[in-house]
Amino acid sequence: MTHEQTVRIIPGAKTAVLFMHGIAGTPEHFRSVLPLEGLVPEEFSVYNVLYDGHGKQVEDFARSSMEKWKQQVMKIFDDLCQTHEQVIPVGHSMGSLFAVQMALRRPEKVPFIFLINCPLRVGVKPAGALNLIRLSYGLLDMEDPVQASTSKVTSIQQTWMSWRYIGWLPRVAELLQEMKFTSGLFQYLTVPCIAFQSKGDELVSCRSCDILRRSGNVEIHGLRNSTHFYYAPREQAAVRRRFRQLLNEYQ
Repeated sequence: MTHEQTVRIIPGAKTAVLFMHGIAGTPEHFRSVLPLEGLVPEEFSVYNVLYDGHGKQVEDFARSSMEKWKQQVMKIFDDLCQTHEQVIPVGHSMGSLFAVQMALRRPEKVPFIFLINCPLRVGVKPAGALNLIRLSYGLLDMEDPVQASTSKVTSIQQTWMSWRYIGWLPRVAELLQEMKFTSGLFQYLTVPCIAFQSKGDELVSCRSCDILRRSGNVEIHGLRNSTHFYYAPREQAAVRRRFRQLLNEYQ
């Protein structure tokens, strides 16, 4: 699978949609696993970003940093704000943290933010840890829909040399810090926020919803049969339907 970002800038477009995947993720998340990119009207600009150090080797990811990712997406966001009347940030997992910060950075430019499995509290379950181990060693069962989805949404090439993953520890620590920082921002959020949280999420705690509710502008939807990377067909359809409804309001 190739992990390439989509950049479709429409001259004169009033609206741009910025898609941001999770840590170690890929733009494919919004194309094949939870296909939202295809719902964006043709007259809207689209930027489905691939973060620095992603889509490459384990060492490339380890050499990158949260600071680089934030600078990258904020630069894209600021550039889109310069050329469009409004920018809609859409984020999965870590990408949703960036979306919240963008809404506070330029609230007059952001009509709403769309979050999927926003990680404000950690809740790693045994099944989640096991799937991450399987992923690291290329042992995921592609016949299992949950494991297959986990494989599709990572852009880092796996290796059997497990010591190479030690370099990931600083990146994980940075993500935890970013989660804590963003958790304190919801009381200041004035932009409408639509959040879909999977009740079967094996990495994010359901307590994240308590923090989301600190803002009176958050519309929370629970996905009963979905996980962090897998979306049950009916629930995936519900996410896509709500996203399309919102885009129609601003078309």
